[in-house]
Amino acid sequence: MMFNFLKPARHICKSRSVAAEPRFSHADMLPRWGYACSAGATATDRMLQSRFLCCALLLAWSLWWPVSGFAQEAGSSPAAEAAAANAAQTTADVTDSPAAPTAGESNSTAETTDKADAPEELAEIPFASQPYTVLVTVAFESKCLVDDIQRQQVVRDIQRSLARMYGRLWTTTCERNEWLVPADQRHLSRLQVADVIDLYPEKEFQKVFLVTVEGSGTGLGISCREYDSRIQELTPVHTEVTRDVRSVPTTAARLMRDTFRPSLEFVRQFDGDDETSMMEMQVQGGDMIPPDSSAIQVVPGDVLRPFVRQMDRRDPDKLKHLQGLPLTYLRVLSVDTEETRGLATTAYISHIRFSLFGGKGRRTQHLAVRQRPSAETSRVRLVLKSRPDQPLISHRLALAYQLNWKSAEDGPQTQLVSDRNGEVVIHARENHPTFWIRVYSGTSLLARVPYAPGLIPFDTIELSDDSIRLGVEGEIQLLADELVDAIALREVLMAKARKEAEAGNESQVTSLLARYETVPGKNYFLEQASNIRINASREAVARGLRDSSVNKICKGFSDTVETFFTEAKRAARQAEIQKIRAAVQQQADSAAPN
Repeated sequence: MMFNFLKPARHICKSRSVAAEPRFSHADMLPRWGYACSAGATATDRMLQSRFLCCALLLAWSLWWPVSGFAQEAGSSPAAEAAAANAAQTTADVTDSPAAPTAGESNSTAETTDKADAPEELAEIPFASQPYTVLVTVAFESKCLVDDIQRQQVVRDIQRSLARMYGRLWTTTCERNEWLVPADQRHLSRLQVADVIDLYPEKEFQKVFLVTVEGSGTGLGISCREYDSRIQELTPVHTEVTRDVRSVPTTAARLMRDTFRPSLEFVRQFDGDDETSMMEMQVQGGDMIPPDSSAIQVVPGDVLRPFVRQMDRRDPDKLKHLQGLPLTYLRVLSVDTEETRGLATTAYISHIRFSLFGGKGRRTQHLAVRQRPSAETSRVRLVLKSRPDQPLISHRLALAYQLNWKSAEDGPQTQLVSDRNGEVVIHARENHPTFWIRVYSGTSLLARVPYAPGLIPFDTIELSDDSIRLGVEGEIQLLADELVDAIALREVLMAKARKEAEAGNESQVTSLLARYETVPGKNYFLEQASNIRINASREAVARGLRDSSVNKICKGFSDTVETFFTEAKRAARQAEIQKIRAAVQQQADSAAPN
């Protein structure tokens, strides 16, 4: 046997010529350790010392080998099993046998083993510590960089450039695009969300960058577009031209930095100054600072666009309904970079009285994306919400540079007029990323909405249908003209009646006063105004529109009627009529013969 040399040393003592030492137990080995190292130690003591060291090494090896990675790699061979069995037997011979574990200890050991084998539930990563899952797909034009090795090198260099720019903030995958044909800027700009929504699901990637490389004269044109799978939206195309093929990766990385829209999550809402609604938003991956200072996600002055995501009840990771909030913005006022990194304080700007954004729910996500201007101007088309094909022509616009529509204005307003297509060009203004647009129909205020120019080069503003209000204004104006004519006719008839009374023409006075009574009065005009309001309100309810402006117009006219036909004026006019009748009667009596 290979472990025979570990047997007790008593047979050695019998075979030697020296006198045998007294028998000892294994517990005496440790005291003999120090004695074996002394100068007076015998050969037997040194032999025991060697055997003890071998036993200790074998015991340590038998405990370490099963839990090491080498045991898993080596596998269980017959020789290894035999060696382990012999080592265990030797250990049992050298050391005292431990007592058998009790039933309670066995159960406890089994429970510990079960807990260790059970899979641990991964804790959810906080939003501020979550990196972006990014896919970069690069498409090459057929006649551009025809060498396949060179194309692969460009893709690898793009990934390296992004790693240097964003670090661990992006978990990036770069690949070549084979389905975008032709791979040029024109085709990229024509892509719709329906073309990419099935290719890049949200569970795989949060951000997808579509990059095209094409020949442009003597240089190379690089175009980029970002697709956000959580809000299902594509950005405008950003394009640059370079003459050096070695600068393609850095140019593409710079374009992706410019088209990248960081995501923010709603934290809380509070009231600010001037009745401004304030919100705190947490930037995704705000705890991770990108290595490149130009890649900072959010800075003061940026504009955020909010979205509300309704998740499925059975599958919390599946999107059930996505709702965008047009003409609603969050303007970044400050960003915390010390205590809570990436916590942005924003002003909520919206023309909607009751907004769905700003809250927390088990199946509701309130997200916003930071979007910077891609152009210096925006061409905006004004249309009716009920009739998108009908533009609003020759409507006057006033641009008020203010944070909230109740805040003080910073400078004079800019006056614009829509053209025959209902379009107007709005320029971006420095230090005013958002401002308010007042749209007038004649002298009446049709709409008051916030706007951020440059985010979308070609935009459409849908305004409420104002045909009911315009119809009510026309009818009320005609009724007001009739009121003026009635008041004027009353004054003319009274003046003629006074003149005829002085002349003593009793028949003429009687005729003029009778005509005066037939002129429309207070009750007539109030009844007409009430009929106009009722008919307009019914039509507004049928169309699903508000009738507040209609009620305001009709009430204004009714107040005007009450002003002209007060009880004091009515009593004074009746007294004047009695005087005229008395005067003409006196003239008639004095003219009669005695």
